[in-house]
Amino acid sequence: MKKLISAVLVLSSLAFLTACDAGTAAQIGDTKISMDTVQTRIAEINAERLKYDTSQMELSVGEELNRNELRFLVISTIFKKIADKSGIKISQAMKDTKKADIFSALGGADQIGQALVSAQMAPADFDLYVEAVLISDQLSKNAIAAGVAESDVGTAVQQVVLALTKTEKVKINPQFGYWDPNGADLVSFDSAGTAVKVKTA
Repeated sequence: MKKLISAVLVLSSLAFLTACDAGTAAQIGDTKISMDTVQTRIAEINAERLKYDTSQMELSVGEELNRNELRFLVISTIFKKIADKSGIKISQAMKDTKKADIFSALGGADQIGQALVSAQMAPADFDLYVEAVLISDQLSKNAIAAGVAESDVGTAVQQVVLALTKTEKVKINPQFGYWDPNGADLVSFDSAGTAVKVKTA
């Protein structure tokens, strides 16, 4: 499910944390994502994995899992900021309806646990995911209402994201890697190590 969100993102304005406290995993504008938040989500993911047979699932572990989780939290934060600046309001009723649609597609609410494990998403992330999808959907509708052809909607949404990241810089703790604006991805440093690879775009 995280890939659905990632597919509409093109992020820019790369910067790394050089003088932040060790408790910060990432910062988007004035919004910080703490190391504790990331660690708590990872603990949830690992705890949920113990409840299901994951032998046929391709699941991330270690640094890759940490990076995947932080990527999701950063993307969710970006969508929230876009919604605030665009005047998009996501109500609880809208979330509940979207969740019901997801449960129906899965074959029942009791299937969500295994689906989240397969998607490598912490239970606490599900609400953020639903909200991000709804915001993305609304941005797409806004683009169409403004006369954008359906085939160009994805590009239009990407431009909204680019505009946000130009004004609110995305900073990543080098422990997790760095944000690649060209690939729209949080990627690892190469094998030479992370200690000296601290740059500011």
